[in-house]
Amino acid sequence: MTLTKQLVLLILALMTFVFIGSYVITLNNTKTYLEAQLESHAQDASTSLGLSITTHMSNKDLASITSMVDAIFDRGFYSSVIVEDLDGNPLVQRRLKQTSEEVPKWFTRFISLAPPEGEAFVMSGWQQAGKVKVISHPGFAYLQLWTSAKDSFWLFLASTFILGAVGLVMLRLMLRPLDTVRWQADSICNREFPQVEKLPKTPDLRTIIVAMNRMTGRVKTMLSELEKLAERFRNQAMQNPVTGLGNRRFFMDIIGHRIESKEECQQGALFLIQLKDFKAYNDRHGYPAGDALLRETADMLGKITADNPKITLSHLSGADFALFAEDISREDAQSLAEKISERLSKVSAEDEVDKSDIGHVGVAYFYDEHNASTCLSTADMALRKAQSQGANAWQLVGAGETGGVRSGMEWKQFIETALSERKVVLQFQTVKTCSGDEELHREVFVRLRDENSGQDDQLLVAGTFMPMVERFGLTVELDKAVVTAAMEHLASNPDSGLLAVNIASQSIESVSFVRWLEETLRASPVSNRIIFEIPEYGVVSMLDELKDLIDRLNVYGARFSIDHFGRGFSPFSYLHALKVDYLKLDGSFVRQLEDQDHEYYIRSLTEIAHGLDIKVIAESVETEEIWNKLGGLNLDGGQGYYLGRPE
Repeated sequence: MTLTKQLVLLILALMTFVFIGSYVITLNNTKTYLEAQLESHAQDASTSLGLSITTHMSNKDLASITSMVDAIFDRGFYSSVIVEDLDGNPLVQRRLKQTSEEVPKWFTRFISLAPPEGEAFVMSGWQQAGKVKVISHPGFAYLQLWTSAKDSFWLFLASTFILGAVGLVMLRLMLRPLDTVRWQADSICNREFPQVEKLPKTPDLRTIIVAMNRMTGRVKTMLSELEKLAERFRNQAMQNPVTGLGNRRFFMDIIGHRIESKEECQQGALFLIQLKDFKAYNDRHGYPAGDALLRETADMLGKITADNPKITLSHLSGADFALFAEDISREDAQSLAEKISERLSKVSAEDEVDKSDIGHVGVAYFYDEHNASTCLSTADMALRKAQSQGANAWQLVGAGETGGVRSGMEWKQFIETALSERKVVLQFQTVKTCSGDEELHREVFVRLRDENSGQDDQLLVAGTFMPMVERFGLTVELDKAVVTAAMEHLASNPDSGLLAVNIASQSIESVSFVRWLEETLRASPVSNRIIFEIPEYGVVSMLDELKDLIDRLNVYGARFSIDHFGRGFSPFSYLHALKVDYLKLDGSFVRQLEDQDHEYYIRSLTEIAHGLDIKVIAESVETEEIWNKLGGLNLDGGQGYYLGRPE
């Protein structure tokens, strides 16, 4: 129960107690007053009647006495009038039933009036001749008491209501700063750090608000400093200090994980770009000019690849640059190599001679069967061939596309048919907690059934068909099919846990898809059991769209996760703006846990994420040794073939 409700109930209880006490006291005082009035009234009547019948008592004129008693009694103000002789025998006796039709019977039973009896002696000279006893009728007293009770009740009730309403309004105004404190605390939990500018006038509440502002500022500063420290350490370990691109270590970790992951990367190209005679250039023009040439080359490569988030660009060392393009076709790889070669010839240099032959490009194209070392060797061989062909030349070398039995149009028709005929198959991989080895949730892996492959029930992994899905603009249709199938699975399996479904960046940017997704979740009873995973490379470029999507879908209980986190050099600060529930650490860090730099980065990331109430999950847990190390890094969960294959 909230403090406001407790205080309201306390005030109501006190007002009720005061009302009942005041009402009882008022009613009791009125009753006492009326009984005193009845006693006085009876006594006055008995004294007056006693004096009036004194002469008649001496003469024993009973008729006159009776007449006088009747004259008084018939007025109806008395319930009993009795005239007795000296022996106590009644000479004249009149009684009237004590009733009042205007007063409820329950009231007379609940509050009983006992009218006192008035007595007066009847004298004959100096001797007592008899006694007069009079009891006033309580009917009028009951009526007056009932009227007073009603008026007092309604007066107290109206006063209580008015004072209660005024008190409630004042209480709300007084406790409004506490609502501000609660809002401020909730904002901190939601990764926001607002400061309350308007301070309350009440000293105690002002102290609380000031303390909350100070705490909010310190938490924000602490997290910001931790983020900057982690980013600075990551940049020192993973970035080339001259160009700001990823260094050789970063690049080798990325391709070592990505190239050998058939689940995510089935085909692609590895580019090696080398500037010609860079050492001689440095000797002629000095190291500042050489650094400027490197930065200009890096800038040129960055502009060429900016539109493709699946391209990883690195500065290996000296005059060597590398570029890894996932899910790219051979034709696109050739086009990219030609564009790089053309732009190389336009890179400025101080010597006109240098402009004629700036550098060369070697490309290793891979498909299906491949590994990192083979791709690097092939790219190096292609670079040597390019250098032998002349100025700013490029060369592509690649293995035969063993799986590429379909043309582009055949791929499009195959994918469209698979979507229309519901040949989308879901497989699930368990994500387990590091603490108790329990299921945290399961991630959905998409397969397409290929009945023309020559094998029974052949399923194509996403790395095989996703490049074609993106190429032909079918990403939104595929995501709709996957979300629909996942929610149907949840509906038909009520005992299953949470499901994580990957959503492509193209779908998030589609207004029609977002509208469809919101309507689907609104109509579904399982919307609170689904997690939407967004790849990190698409987060920063569409931060506003993603924030809007999260805010809209959180209403229906949906959760969100950032996939492959840490692959790029994005700042951690954007996590404050997004209310995500999970971060999935990229497998390139997990595979190299023996590296102390990677271990420090993971610890720092986990501390930052937990400060923002975000769980951190490690991808690509392939060995028992890696799994045993994760618990000591304060991670929340893991996912990989060691813990379970997609099934």
